[in-house]
Amino acid sequence: MRTELMLLTAMPLNRLIPSERRTVRNLASSLCVAMGILQEGCHLVAILGLGGERTNQEAMETWVYCELVKQNLEAGRDSLPMLINRLQELEYEWRTY
Repeated sequence: MRTELMLLTAMPLNRLIPSERRTVRNLASSLCVAMGILQEGCHLVAILGLGGERTNQEAMETWVYCELVKQNLEAGRDSLPMLINRLQELEYEWRTY
């Protein structure tokens, strides 16, 4: 699965234009707030990230970017409900694993 995600991120997150990067960062921040995730913590780095992230916020940004690429969606406010739903599904899977 990690290999698939690495292929999805052929264009690194830091190569996005500034407005796209800012939107991904804002979506990730909104998800952290909505799900009660401490942004400065690091407990989700191994679960959501690809290995180079240092905080939950950075891992969430990577995850958001990967999900948007997988779903072939543009970064924007309209994608937030789908991302929340997907994150809730993952949380359920992790809790029942």
